[in-house]
Amino acid sequence: MSQLKLLIKTEYLTEIKSKSFWLGTILIPIVVIGFGVFAGFMMSDEVAKAVSPTTPEPGEMTDAQAAGMLVGLFLALFLIAYGSSIYQKVRKEKVNRIMEVLATCVTGRMMMISKIISVALIGLTQIAIWFVLIMGAAIAAVIVFSPDIPWEIFRNPKIYVAGIWSLLFFIGGYVFYGSIYAACGAMTDKDNENQTYMTVLTFLLLGSFYVEQFAATHPTNAFVTVCSFIPFTAPAIGAVNAVSGMVPLWQSLLSLGVLFVFAWLAVNISGKIYTSSILLKGRKFTLSDIWLFMKMK
Repeated sequence: MSQLKLLIKTEYLTEIKSKSFWLGTILIPIVVIGFGVFAGFMMSDEVAKAVSPTTPEPGEMTDAQAAGMLVGLFLALFLIAYGSSIYQKVRKEKVNRIMEVLATCVTGRMMMISKIISVALIGLTQIAIWFVLIMGAAIAAVIVFSPDIPWEIFRNPKIYVAGIWSLLFFIGGYVFYGSIYAACGAMTDKDNENQTYMTVLTFLLLGSFYVEQFAATHPTNAFVTVCSFIPFTAPAIGAVNAVSGMVPLWQSLLSLGVLFVFAWLAVNISGKIYTSSILLKGRKFTLSDIWLFMKMK
């Protein structure tokens, strides 16, 4: 356990001390805010209609459904961004042969888990910084403009229940996809194979995102229900259904349970693949090789 903590601490501190981390942390919110202001200006009528306290017409998206869609969107984008970061870190270490040195001290499974946890901490650090900046800007806006804020909304327990659901689905989805990204990064050091793996994983997450948009307005659809129990789509769709409250509680719990079971399986299977393949360089792995890695202890 002390070795795992040391690996996580080293990777985390190395990343947050880099210039690229702070450059991205500062520039990303500026770009997002700028895009949001532009989009808000172009869609001012639609925004005004959305924030007005009118009762939604039949077939329109409710506030709970909109919140669920935003949560699913955030989860999908986070998995794409930081899952790719895990992949690139593993591939970089394999190309530089750093893994050969680390493998003499710690197990491959421990190296993989340290990557997953350290990247998650880095992402959460960025989000915390953005949150502080947003809160500072919001407080300044309140002081200057004195808007009429409906503070009673924070007394609604549904907000905190939605936050718990979002966190649980985020943890399960991140561990599941992070394990897959780490295993794929360790399996190859060739650019063409890297592109293939990244394309497949990106399409899986984008497909999850598009199904999640459909699920926001059709939570009881049979196709959406099936996708909520598939680990590749469960993080976003399960979060949408749970946050919106449009499906029975047992369905959300079952979807979460399936996701965590597959996340546990992904950690174990990807750990075997990671351990078996990190020291093999310059060859193309076949399905039989991967199956052999999975059967190894």
